[in-house]
Amino acid sequence: MSRKESLSLDEFATAPRRQRPAPALTPTAIERPINEEAVSKPIEGAEPEKGEVSSEASKALRQMKRERMKGASHFVNVNLDRETKRRLKLASFNLDTSMQAIMEKAIRQYLDANGY
Repeated sequence: MSRKESLSLDEFATAPRRQRPAPALTPTAIERPINEEAVSKPIEGAEPEKGEVSSEASKALRQMKRERMKGASHFVNVNLDRETKRRLKLASFNLDTSMQAIMEKAIRQYLDANGY
């Protein structure tokens, strides 16, 4: 096909659209009058309003997130000069442990020594 030739929509095979079922309206739903008093007054002991349910759900979600975060790790970034980083890496290699474990232990020792 050259640049000047173009395809029309009729040349593409397309599937027919699905027919969606129409919502069925029952005759009783159409003919029944609305009781205005029942609509305006909520029934005691009935389900709580939508706002109450959503606020309870959001509180429960926040509480669940807090519980999940209790055991989670929190990260701290530390800028080290080249020499300190080299020494930390060498100590990590010689002790066969991670640099992170050494940093955690050093921070704990510092905090304990200073009463925090």
